[in-house]
Amino acid sequence: MSSQSSPQPRSVVVLGSTGSIGTQALDVVAHASGRFRVTALAAGGGRADLLARQAAETGAETVAVADPAAVPALRE
Repeated sequence: MSSQSSPQPRSVVVLGSTGSIGTQALDVVAHASGRFRVTALAAGGGRADLLARQAAETGAETVAVADPAAVPALRE
């Protein structure tokens, strides 16, 4: 067996995380067995509930939303 340690996970920022490509990217990260760590998510704000769920599931440290009206729903 090799004495090399596992490589550190790569930090990932997902822009447009609630869209089709963003959700697929998060699926890839979820199935990559510790190879990636989501550090930030960003979205337009039309699906604040999904963005909040993604943040909770990934442990993203930073969440950005373009629509200021979505901020209260996101904070809930």
